[in-house]
Amino acid sequence: MKLLNLSNRYYFIGLFVVSLIGGLSSYFVINNIINTEFNNKLLAEKEELIEELNTYDELVSSSRINIGDYITIKKVDTNPKIHAIIKDTVLFHKYQKKELNFRQITFSDKIKDDYYIITITKSLLSSEDLIRGVTEIITLISVLFFATMLILSNIISRKIWVSFYSTLAQIKEFNVKKPNPLLFNKTKILEFQELNTTLELMVNQVNKDYKNLKEYTENTSHEIQTPLAIIKNKIELLMQDEGFSEQQSAILSQVYESTRRLSKLKDNLSLLSKIDNNQFIETSKLSLADYIKDRVDNVEELLTMKNIEVTMDLVDNLVIDINETMAYVLFNNLIGNALKHNIESGKLIIRLTNDYFEIKNTGLPLEIPEEELFKRFKKYGNRSDSTGLGLSLVNRIVEYYDFSIDYRNKDNWHEIVLKF
Repeated sequence: MKLLNLSNRYYFIGLFVVSLIGGLSSYFVINNIINTEFNNKLLAEKEELIEELNTYDELVSSSRINIGDYITIKKVDTNPKIHAIIKDTVLFHKYQKKELNFRQITFSDKIKDDYYIITITKSLLSSEDLIRGVTEIITLISVLFFATMLILSNIISRKIWVSFYSTLAQIKEFNVKKPNPLLFNKTKILEFQELNTTLELMVNQVNKDYKNLKEYTENTSHEIQTPLAIIKNKIELLMQDEGFSEQQSAILSQVYESTRRLSKLKDNLSLLSKIDNNQFIETSKLSLADYIKDRVDNVEELLTMKNIEVTMDLVDNLVIDINETMAYVLFNNLIGNALKHNIESGKLIIRLTNDYFEIKNTGLPLEIPEEELFKRFKKYGNRSDSTGLGLSLVNRIVEYYDFSIDYRNKDNWHEIVLKF
């Protein structure tokens, strides 16, 4: 959810609660004021009626009294001692032709020498109309207030957040491989100024760190390569000398193998670093069926030595965009692992469809948990020629291109499925 929508939601929830409480409070206050005034009016009319009845004899029996909507005057023999009782009632209104709400005051009094029970009834229609009108006005004002707040909030927020979205767009387009200078919009908002300043410092530091890391990786790889090559050459010369004993020759062979493995480890770590630093951007169209056939042909001699039966089922029309170096590492490692960890007179099955590449091989049971197979420096078997980075490289390339890879082991069959 966008920040603007989230903040507006909280604003409007708060405003709605306040408006609801304020509207209900206003309604009850206005209703109470009107009722109080109405009751006071009835009490005043009571006093006025008593005064007129005491003043004019003919009014007791007359229906022409201009007080209240309905007045009843009932003569009684004894004093009922009724103080003013005010209550609401419902009566049929002959002009409105429907039942309406009325307020009624009932009291008793002595007029001249006789006792009377008098009732004054007044319609509440005008008061209800007033309350209804006030309620409608409050509701209309609340709706207009909410609509105005919504419109102003969107207009003002969009204007305020222009610089933020401009900054966000530049950050999205930022590429550490091809860093462009960040040109943030000038803004008067202090928080956005601090954000732009912090981002600028951070991007500059990222560029500097990336450059230093890249140079360090390249320099380290170059500097290690030369002494390793010299060591390997010197060992090869020593191994050709027939003056060494069998034990010394075996030690030299072990040193040579360790040196060769160290060189391979250096190359793999360097390759992982380059992948992590996005140094394989250029891609090309690659026909996978032909490419896989070439990779298998390259290991034909090893297949023959281990007497491995190969079965291939490849679609001919699948072409993907991939960097050539990464394609070589990806498929060479998958095929190489299937061959390296196969058994004598084993089987190798390779299948390629428009959706996935599958490679299956016979082999010994896995010696490590399946979930750790693609981690760095994890290897199954105790092969001295393995660096433990082959499948880690495969997994990193898979992540780089948003592919997916799964491993299954069943009945001593090792199966890897690469989905494009």
